[in-house]
Amino acid sequence: MARLKRERPPFLATVRSRRVLIGTGVVLGAALAGYAGALLLYPAPLVARDERVALVIGLPLEAATRELEQQGFRVKLASAAEPDPTVPKGYVTWQEPPGFVELPEGSQVELTVSDGPAAATVPDVLQFDLDHARRVLAAAGFAVGGIDSIPSAAEAGVVVSTRPAAGTPRQPGSRVEVVVSRGPAAIRIPDLVGMSETDARTRLDELGLRVGLVRKSRDGRGRPGLVLTQRPRPGVLSPKGGRVDLTVSDARTR
Repeated sequence: MARLKRERPPFLATVRSRRVLIGTGVVLGAALAGYAGALLLYPAPLVARDERVALVIGLPLEAATRELEQQGFRVKLASAAEPDPTVPKGYVTWQEPPGFVELPEGSQVELTVSDGPAAATVPDVLQFDLDHARRVLAAAGFAVGGIDSIPSAAEAGVVVSTRPAAGTPRQPGSRVEVVVSRGPAAIRIPDLVGMSETDARTRLDELGLRVGLVRKSRDGRGRPGLVLTQRPRPGVLSPKGGRVDLTVSDARTR
C-alpha cells in the first residue's frame, strides 16, 4: 500500500515564514524610528521643496533682498546699476529668474538695480527769446529757475547765458537759471540831484529809463520831495528800460 504524502502546512504557518515576518517588522520599525528621530532633530523637510520666486521688481533693494531671503533664496546683485527714466535710484528694475518661477530653496536670484534717470545736458538756448527758451528747456527735461537780466549788446529780451552753461550734464528735472539781455547800454543817465521827484521821473521816462527803489530821507537836507542822491551816478551808460534808484527828502521834514 502506497504511503500517503503529508501536505505541507500553509506558508505563513512555517517557522521560516515567521522569521521573515519578524525580520521585516524589525527593519520597518527601525526605519520609522530613525525617521521620527530625524524629524525631531531637523524639523526642516528632509527633501528640498520648490518655492515660487517672489516678484520684487519695483521694490527698494533692501526690501527685495529681505523678501527673497525669507523664502530661502540667495540674493546676488548685478555687477552694475542701470539708468532708468522712471524707476528711482536704488529700486529693483529686473530679476533673474523672473517672479513666480519655481526653484529649489537655496537657489540664487540676481537683482538689477536702477541708477536713476540718465544725466542730460543743458541745451543751448542763447539768442532765443525767453518763451522759446522755456519750451526748449522743458523739452530737454529741465525747468527754468531764476531769471536775471543784464545790459548786453544783444537785442533786449533774448537769452545771453544760462547757469549752468549749455552742455553741462544735469539730472532731468533740474532747474536752469536764465540770463536775459536788457539791450545795449547806450543811454547816458542824467543828473537828477536837486530835481523834484516828479521832475526826475519825467526826465527818466523821456530817456526810456525808469525809477527803481525810492528811499525817503529825514536828515533835514533840502525841501520836501527833492532828490538828494541817485544810483547809478550821472553819466553811466544804461540799456533802455534801466532803473535808477533815488533818495528823496521826506515830505514830513520841517
